[in-house]
Amino acid sequence: MSTQIPSSSGLDTPLAAADEREPAALPPVPIPVNETSRLLALQSYEILDSAEELRYDDITLLASRICHTPMAVISLVDEHRQWFKSKVGLDGSETPRELAFCAHAIVQPDEVLTVDDARKDGRFAANPLVTGDPHVRFYAGAPLVSADGHALGTLCVIDRQPRHLEPEQKEALQALARQVMALLEERRTSAALRGAMQALSRSESLFREAYENAPIGMALVSPTGEWLRVNRPLCEMLGYSAEELTRTTFQAITHPDDLESDVQQMHQVLARKIPTYQMEKRYFHKAGHTVWAQLNVSIVWDGSRPLYFVAQIQDINERKTLERAKAEFLTMVSHELRTPVTALRGALGILAAGAAGELPPKAHALTALADRNADRLHRLVNDILDIEKLESGAFAYRRTDVDLNQLVAQAASELKPYGDQYQVQIAVRTELPRAFLHADADRLMQVLANLISNAVKYSPTGGKVEIAVTRSDDRLRVSVTDHGEGVPEQFRPHIFEKFAQANWTATNPKGGSGLGLSISRAIVEHHGGVLAFDTELGVGSTFYFELPVL
Repeated sequence: MSTQIPSSSGLDTPLAAADEREPAALPPVPIPVNETSRLLALQSYEILDSAEELRYDDITLLASRICHTPMAVISLVDEHRQWFKSKVGLDGSETPRELAFCAHAIVQPDEVLTVDDARKDGRFAANPLVTGDPHVRFYAGAPLVSADGHALGTLCVIDRQPRHLEPEQKEALQALARQVMALLEERRTSAALRGAMQALSRSESLFREAYENAPIGMALVSPTGEWLRVNRPLCEMLGYSAEELTRTTFQAITHPDDLESDVQQMHQVLARKIPTYQMEKRYFHKAGHTVWAQLNVSIVWDGSRPLYFVAQIQDINERKTLERAKAEFLTMVSHELRTPVTALRGALGILAAGAAGELPPKAHALTALADRNADRLHRLVNDILDIEKLESGAFAYRRTDVDLNQLVAQAASELKPYGDQYQVQIAVRTELPRAFLHADADRLMQVLANLISNAVKYSPTGGKVEIAVTRSDDRLRVSVTDHGEGVPEQFRPHIFEKFAQANWTATNPKGGSGLGLSISRAIVEHHGGVLAFDTELGVGSTFYFELPVL
């Protein structure tokens, strides 16, 4: 499609007379409605001020030959200029935009702008390119239109003589303009690809650097177990060179007792049953001894095909050594301290019962004090052993169907003598006819005993501890409320940490090992529940746990 520019009225006078007149001022250059986005699109091709290229020169030469014009240009219209990517029969590389015929052509991107005689066109008659060198008379420009509709410039042909462009020449000019646009798109795609490749190269370089200098061992492992790539920390951890490791498999250097679990989880990942896995395992060092490691494994897929596992391997030998030392110490505590404490409590009980005769009042008071401290020491030993079992995974759970109402009532009844010592009443409230869950009754009784005894201990003399059993959706809640002083604000974030209560009670006469709440939280979380609290200074505290309903 083309636009034939009609002669302007008043410009049909003889040329000699027209040349004698004062040239009229240039009309303003029209601006495309999408100018802002058009300029951004033009910049995206990174073509402006680029070097000459034969591919573009071939097209301008063809345009000149097909249209029988001495001049042809590939022109790109920037904000303040038109720049020539390729030209035939013209000098210079650019002109101001206000003089550019092409600035008019891009306003109608679907049409070829043709000007048979610029001297007779009001838009161009006073243009210095018409009145002076190169004395443009004829112009035809086919817009260069991007895929998103932006006219970036034109492929135009120019003559110093008036002429008329035939329909087949216009079609050929448009076809050549499309070829110019194809070259521009190819250029942009190539530039984007080069940028992507450079970014990928930088990314790979950063990955390699991070991989090699990671503080832990890292490896790429094939789906069948071969070491594909290993970093320096892993080689140092296991005593092998990278070449030695990549000639073997992880199975060959894994301790037999850990191999089955490792392979089983690897197969689960390959079957897409789990996305990742982690475990503690032992590797054989090249020198023959075992190395404990924390293993974290993920996988990289290519569609449905597994490419390789990514393994992060952290040396935990030191931690395991400390754990063994702690376990040995706690075993010693169990055998060497628990037994005499039990014997001491038994002897004090016998004395209090009068087996050695009636004790004087002062001796009786001292015996009672010794018995309370022996009981506290006995509970501390049990708490320490429980913590060790929890951390080692040896804490046993025996789940059955449990009536929570009955369990709470039993706990309140068993702790009533303890409440009487502090002159604190223990009251139970439940409105649930049925409160069953699947849990370890003994472990939940341990939690209840800890929460109720704490509430009694921190209640004022003559106070009341209130225990409530409620339900919310599919969870049961047990709340234990006291009306004591509340938990100090600075202690609240640390209340469930081991020995935290001991730090608080260093200046608090209530005492406590600081392990009970930590153990209770671990037990509740093992049952899929949560242990939390609300407190207000001067008002009291409510500790509660929630567990899923059976």
